Amino acid sequence: MPTSTIPSPTVVAETGAASPGWTRRRVLVVTYDFPPSPWMGAQACAQIARYLPLYGWEPVVLTIRERHVEERDVPGARAFRGAVIRTGVLPHPLTLYRRVKASLSRPIRGAQEGGDPVARMGTVRRGLLSLLSIPDACAGWIPPAVVAGLGAIRAHRVEHIFSSGPHSTNHLVGLALARMTGLPWTAHFRDPWVYPAALWRQVKPVSALSARIETALERMVVHRATAVACVTGQHASWLRQTYPDLPPGKFVTIPNGFDGGEWETLVGETDRSHSVSRDTFVISYAGNLYHRRSPLPLFRALGSLIHAGEIARERVRVDLIGHCDVAEGARVAETAAACGLAGCVNVTGPLSRAEALRRVARSDLLLLLAEGLMFQIPGKTYEYLRAGRPILALTSEGAVADLLRRAGGAWVVDPADEAAVRGALRDAYCSWKDGLEPPGPDPDLVAAFDRRVLVGRLARLFETAAASGRAAR
Repeated sequence: MPTSTIPSPTVVAETGAASPGWTRRRVLVVTYDFPPSPWMGAQACAQIARYLPLYGWEPVVLTIRERHVEERDVPGARAFRGAVIRTGVLPHPLTLYRRVKASLSRPIRGAQEGGDPVARMGTVRRGLLSLLSIPDACAGWIPPAVVAGLGAIRAHRVEHIFSSGPHSTNHLVGLALARMTGLPWTAHFRDPWVYPAALWRQVKPVSALSARIETALERMVVHRATAVACVTGQHASWLRQTYPDLPPGKFVTIPNGFDGGEWETLVGETDRSHSVSRDTFVISYAGNLYHRRSPLPLFRALGSLIHAGEIARERVRVDLIGHCDVAEGARVAETAAACGLAGCVNVTGPLSRAEALRRVARSDLLLLLAEGLMFQIPGKTYEYLRAGRPILALTSEGAVADLLRRAGGAWVVDPADEAAVRGALRDAYCSWKDGLEPPGPDPDLVAAFDRRVLVGRLARLFETAAASGRAAR
């Protein structure tokens, strides 16, 4: 099978068959999240599996049974037509704890406490939850997945294992299968597993003991994997520094991206001329609000500009698409009202992917919340770039800021700099009011993030492992 050339997304289509001259091989795709789950990780894995056949690799997806999927995409979502093996999940203490806590607590416990709920935990509670969170709440899937994975490898004559995380549980399944079968294995890190201490505590409960255990688990994974694919150069560099005993070339960067085929089905529907009204400046955020993702800096800036008469209240609307009712323990509607934005903020709740993409493409400004992300880039960033609309990114220095500065078409602002947030919002609104179209992102750079192109780079990793004739030990 040739490895020097990759079919161009402009000349291939989603046919489910390999391009002429490519020999079919099978790869086991290990992922807890998969459609009908609407989460970004599920969509990323589905896109990878969908386009692997273009490069001669037939995916066999190993995932959970649909009854274990906590939230499902709306009817009409794009289906995956390949082989999918679904297994059960053993009960996990952390899942039970969360259900009991949710049933006994008020809907928005901590609304008056403010701040990060992880940071508010006591030492004993943090220590207990940190141990229950090793590596995550999905660990109950490991035994059923390993058993089913071994059967799938034999039945389908799988030649490569591919695990994609988070969840880190997926990598432990991949580790077990690779050790038991000797097959080459690519570990795909969409987010880091182990963070620098200051960042890690913002993501999940961490204690000294849990940190040592999870660091040891990550070490086992990266040592055993044939290749480690990171989605940002910053994370790949961090891993090279963390594991200087491993060849630097073991850690490669293959960014996340957007599904070009999906966007092509929306051509025409995403034209901004279809907007309901061009009398309103529409700011959209598509995604969920969790950890430190809060629209408060935007609300403060917008409220200030409205109060100063620089933005007309009746001509602006903020659309929050997803689970956006609560941010940092407070109701978003109440936060908006406190900033003088009552009636200006619309929380729509989750929509189908197709409808969410339509809303994004018809917006006048896209809000990206990425504070504290040094090593990762939210998946929605690539959807925003594909939409070609101006982006207001509230983020500190890191992978997101670097990408958007290279791409162009975005204001990159530290959310703590209130004057800078106001200035960016003022510029975006004035350009819209004057009928000026701000320059968009670099189209050549955006095209490189088409998932059909990126999957070709993954296929090359698989081919390199096959050509070497050995797995890392």
